[in-house]
Amino acid sequence: FGSQNTIRANQMAELAAALESTGRPFVWAVRPPVGFDVNGAFRDEWLPGGFEARARASGRGLVVRGWAPQLRILAHAATGAFLSHCGWNSVLESLTHGVPLLGWTLVVEQFYNVKMLAEEWGVCVEVARGNLESSNVERSRVVEAMEKVMGDTAESEVLWRRVAEARQVLSRAWAEDGGFP
Repeated sequence: FGSQNTIRANQMAELAAALESTGRPFVWAVRPPVGFDVNGAFRDEWLPGGFEARARASGRGLVVRGWAPQLRILAHAATGAFLSHCGWNSVLESLTHGVPLLGWTLVVEQFYNVKMLAEEWGVCVEVARGNLESSNVERSRVVEAMEKVMGDTAESEVLWRRVAEARQVLSRAWAEDGGFP
């Protein structure tokens, strides 16, 4: 994300609480929240006390401060979902690797992308919208969305089938001259 695509400290705390409550493994590339230099040092107080230590001690979570190798993470067989702002490059990277999306849209076309991805394509579950002070992010909604994607339900089976179909379409498109149809 660029500086306009970061989230607020209180939103980071809600996301951290959601990640802890699911009991699922995660990799989280964190950057300074809105209002701080995106390339600046990350402060411990932006995450709940002890969050990183608990994640590391449990063996369930890895918090990466700053840049992380997104494509390598998406290509890993253990990756079960990608929390994304739903910019088109990230969408294509995720679906090309067969990874469903959890959408947290922040700016411009991302709001349209998530609607198409969730409602028309069935490869995404929206978790939140925006990073304004008035933007509401609820840990229960994040947890619910994660379970819709990674749970053992009929709904998650349909979503994974749709992701596999999208991956096939993208793979065929990349193989053809001229790129995406």
